Formats: sequence, structure tokens, C-alpha cells
Amino acid sequence: MQKMLFKKTLSKTDVVYRMTIPMDSLSAFQIPEGTYSKDVVAVDIDGHRWSFRCCTRKKDPHPKTVLSSGWIKFVKNRGLKEGDEVIFSVAHNDGAEGLQFGIEARKKVKLLGQDIWSYPL
Repeated sequence: MQKMLFKKTLSKTDVVYRMTIPMDSLSAFQIPEGTYSKDVVAVDIDGHRWSFRCCTRKKDPHPKTVLSSGWIKFVKNRGLKEGDEVIFSVAHNDGAEGLQFGIEARKKVKLLGQDIWSYPL
């Protein structure tokens, strides 16, 4: 069973450069002490595995956490734009891989003057 880790409305920076991760979600990514990045894999709704680099600032007492390498490829593949939304979830797996991440992308669409959320194809 998966548990939502965070839901985020994407900013311009998130869709052009890298996605900032909410600080209260940092511990779930389990970046080893003494290092500043870790490659993580998230599985989307179609079962596709996406590899992202999760990084923090090296010399800052407030480590801004971001998804960098691989993130923009996901954004372009899903056709995401500013204002769209991503949902990261986590599920514990007792296997050798440990924590497993899930990722969902939702696009904001106007229909008859109402905002609705759809899943990109």
C-alpha cells in the first residue's frame, strides 16, 4: 500500500530546471549522511520507472532539496506545465530495494469554466 509523501503544484522553475522537494519530505529519500545526493527511482501510473537524482546544497544549514537529473525528461514526456501537479508516494518493500516511490502527474484543465484534473497520456 502506498502512502502520499507530498503533492506539489508545479512552478515555472519546477518545469524548466529542477523540482524543489518540500523539506518535510527530505528524510524519505534517505540521502546517506556525509553525501549530498542519491539516485532514486519512481514508478508512474503506467509502470514506467523514472530515475531522478535527489540533491541537497552542500554548504547550507538549510538544505534545499531538489530532483535534478531525469526530472526534466519526465516533465517533457508528460507535457507538464506550470500549475500542473505531481504526487509522490512511498511504499515500504521488504526486499533488497527498500523504499519504493510512486509518481503521478496531473494536468489542470478548464472544462465549462471549472478546473478539473486529468492524467496525461
